[in-house]
Amino acid sequence: MGDSLALPVCDLDSVIEETAGMSIADIFARETETGFRDRETKCLEEVAGQPKRVIALGGGAILRSMNRRTIMRTGWCVWLDADPATIADRIAGDATTRERRPSLTGKSVVDEVIDVMNQRESLYREVADMRVDASKRPAEEIASEIRDAFSKLPQW
Repeated sequence: MGDSLALPVCDLDSVIEETAGMSIADIFARETETGFRDRETKCLEEVAGQPKRVIALGGGAILRSMNRRTIMRTGWCVWLDADPATIADRIAGDATTRERRPSLTGKSVVDEVIDVMNQRESLYREVADMRVDASKRPAEEIASEIRDAFSKLPQW
């Protein structure tokens, strides 16, 4: 996505792992979710203060009000939404997600996705400047939709 917008891309989860020197799963195991969220908040504040870039956030970054304020204050937020089955398929099909991310509920992937989406939907709506349905759509089509909307923003 960053290439099509001529901006650098930063994956916040990768920044957290690099800074911590361990995987997200290890952070959860050693520091609990609270420790991970503390790291996430600190890294988001640092990355959001850098020159313009695309920041890929983990789905839980919006859980803290401080993070939501940072997101709304420092950028244009696109909510990539999808139906629970699509998200579960993508999680199951991505070895790095399975290795890096712990289960949040201990439920099946689909049931966990449904629970998490229900808990977070209002928060995503609060911060999102644009919602994109990413269900069963090619990445190129999604990127094109975002690029078109981004190009119409007056400040860019």
